[in-house]
Amino acid sequence: MGIPRCDHLLIAAAALLDKAGPAAVTLRDVGRAVGVSHNAPYRHFASKQDLLASLIARELRDVCKEAEALERLPSPQTLILTFARWALAYPERFRLMIFHWPDGAHADLCEARCRWQAMFIRAIEIQQAAALLPTGDPERLSCLIRSTALGAIQHYLATGGKDTPPAEVIGDLFGYLARGAQRAPPTNAALVAELSGAVD
Repeated sequence: MGIPRCDHLLIAAAALLDKAGPAAVTLRDVGRAVGVSHNAPYRHFASKQDLLASLIARELRDVCKEAEALERLPSPQTLILTFARWALAYPERFRLMIFHWPDGAHADLCEARCRWQAMFIRAIEIQQAAALLPTGDPERLSCLIRSTALGAIQHYLATGGKDTPPAEVIGDLFGYLARGAQRAPPTNAALVAELSGAVD
């Protein structure tokens, strides 16, 4: 069984995006790259925005699948490192995802985003239960980890690879978090005593 036409169009769109950024992706050029009429892509995508949203959704699903292939229940480290490797391999796709996020009303994209976020939060909850990550709101911790990773990736790409590699930043972050998880949180009495000592 061959690859569905829709997938051919998405592959062609990804190739155009990788080569010259989002401006280079038009439905007409995608159709030309696949060898179909300029109207054919409109049977699958209502607009360029729809095409780009489907492309990002496909990319997110692929990142999830890759992480699941590495671990049956991927850890937060595996998930975020898999995302970082993808981002460095396909910087234009990453930039599209981060800086030109297509319309969130696109059902396919919302589903892929929800799957990624649910996997990540569940992975955090599992490690919190095992005392490998600090306790607290897993959604907030997820946001902290993802934001740090995104910043590390952006800095690395912006400096042409001269900044600290994202994998090292992510490794450092999880090291700090693991050490924090192994320390008992201070009680209110201990905090009051510490603050009183600082005032004296």
